[in-house]
Amino acid sequence: MNLAEMLDKKNIFIAETYQDTDSFYTDYADFLTERGIIEDKESVKRLFVKRESVHSTAIGKGAAAPHIFSPEFSQFLFSVALFKEGVDFKAPDQEKVYLVFLLMSNERDVGQHLKTLAHIARLVNSTDIVQSVKDAPNPDGIHAAIQASETLI
Repeated sequence: MNLAEMLDKKNIFIAETYQDTDSFYTDYADFLTERGIIEDKESVKRLFVKRESVHSTAIGKGAAAPHIFSPEFSQFLFSVALFKEGVDFKAPDQEKVYLVFLLMSNERDVGQHLKTLAHIARLVNSTDIVQSVKDAPNPDGIHAAIQASETLI
């Protein structure tokens, strides 16, 4: 599996920070709508907020991996968000989240979600990907940082 190959640079979302995850998911749903990826932004936002309310998607070390299933997605979509100042995702290690790996698809792609989540966890735990992405100046740099980190595992 290669996250850099799955990641379209135009689907990299960059922001300074948010007061909470709900605010982020509102803007992120707008981001997806503006790109023509989804039509029902309220439904997608609700799914992310609901997923976060069940259990934090933070995985520690400054990263989170929210994942949802919705008929809005005809195929598996992988996206990344970077918060330059971090956001409180109620992480198990109490650290702010800077790097968010977002997985979205319809119900047919459960296996892809699980494989991708496992790969992300391995990447976060065995590399300095969060710091590398934080140091990147733009989407091209973020993509390159992810690609470079993947060569280390």
